[in-house]
Amino acid sequence: MLPQLVAAVAGVISLPLYLRYLGYEMNAIWLYVAVLNGMFGFADLGLGVAVGRYIGVALGNKDREALQAYWGTGNAIIIPFLALMAVAFMVAGIWLGSQWFNVSRENVFLLRECFVAAGFGLFFSYYSQYWNILAQAHLDFKFIGILRMVCTLAQIIPTIILAAVTRNPFLLVVWSVLIALLQLLIFIWYGRKLYELGFHFESARWARAKEMSAFIGKNFLGLLVASTFGQIDRLILGRFAAHAPFVNYTWAANIGSRLQGLSVSVMGPVFFNSARAGGDHNASITKVYNDTFQFVFDWYLFAAIWIGIWHPVLLRLWLTHSMGAKMGQATAALVGPLLVPLVIACSFMAVSNISSAQLSSINRLGTAICFTVAGGLLTMAGVLIGWYLAGIVGAAYGFLCARITNVAQDLFAIRLLKAGGWLDISTWEKMATQALVAVAFSSPYLFFHVNSYWLLIPAVLHGGLVVFWYLRQPILKLLAQANFFRHPEKNL
Repeated sequence: MLPQLVAAVAGVISLPLYLRYLGYEMNAIWLYVAVLNGMFGFADLGLGVAVGRYIGVALGNKDREALQAYWGTGNAIIIPFLALMAVAFMVAGIWLGSQWFNVSRENVFLLRECFVAAGFGLFFSYYSQYWNILAQAHLDFKFIGILRMVCTLAQIIPTIILAAVTRNPFLLVVWSVLIALLQLLIFIWYGRKLYELGFHFESARWARAKEMSAFIGKNFLGLLVASTFGQIDRLILGRFAAHAPFVNYTWAANIGSRLQGLSVSVMGPVFFNSARAGGDHNASITKVYNDTFQFVFDWYLFAAIWIGIWHPVLLRLWLTHSMGAKMGQATAALVGPLLVPLVIACSFMAVSNISSAQLSSINRLGTAICFTVAGGLLTMAGVLIGWYLAGIVGAAYGFLCARITNVAQDLFAIRLLKAGGWLDISTWEKMATQALVAVAFSSPYLFFHVNSYWLLIPAVLHGGLVVFWYLRQPILKLLAQANFFRHPEKNL
């Protein structure tokens, strides 16, 4: 979870700086490229997850020959397909991007340049993810965490400097491409050294491709659907909204997405441990779901409540000190109403990442695809209806209402695995407790203005005490260990 946390913090800190240095249109151009990139989430054919599943089974069976065959077969397929997708991304960006997104005529060529550079980044990023899955299959999450954390910082910090010096989104895209290439090269080196796995084209077999074909097909369809609908709200608003509302919505959605991204770190352990455990009625898989749900739910419940209560003063503190008082206060007033519904929506999506990973591990991809399609269609309807009724704020609440499909997917997985989750009484007890605690700490709103700096005191106390309560067991364990090593004679 550490690289996801670093990425979230660094990303949130960098958001106002990009707007300050790039301005609304240059920032929007950079975000347009990111939106189209998200629409190509199927670029690896779904092969990475599919090969990872079969590699996990081979590792569980200690079958080295099958491991090499699966890996080599995947490499032989994914490299040419990713190259084709990179070209398709460039063509789509050059041909359709300038027609769909709101960009001034003098910046059309700049937008096209960004799409071309980002096409190379798409290839490097997705092929790097393929090697990342190899490390996940070996349960080498520590290495993955360190590498991704370093690469995240190496990508974000220089792009802020480039934005300040050049004010050119093209150079920011180019730097991100170079970091993606560096990460890929490190993954390849590490895989060859630690797992003794190179490209292994000679081990590729049609029989292995046919064996994986059904799972690959379903996973590809799932990715195609997920990538099509994953950015659909921003794609719609990129067409209808002006630069400022689009950037403000994307800001709030970015904060929510980065919080949601923390839960992505549990998907690998959930997927591969479930794949090694066996069938969908295995008690071990049920335990994986229950334990992970309680851990993820606790933190996202707290995050949604804490941000929902204290966001006015937090945005004022954050934005006025990074953008200046006038621009910061104006931006905070626009982002605040969008932040609450989008953070709550992303919290629902974060919790449902657990059921998504487990449905994939037990080969229930068809069901997961149905929930994704339903969620995407509801999102389109909610965003469009919300936009026409209440503008950009209405679109945010329309996106939130569509998250009912994420809860429905969780309930399906809970019933399938005979797990607890949303149906566990302790889940609702935690919600009630958190609500009462939040009401108690928010009482200073009766005496202070909503963005008064005095509210930082109860906000810090609220956050600090709840975090300490969640971490009390590991903290006490660390203190006990420290005492043991400090006075070993008392423990003999």
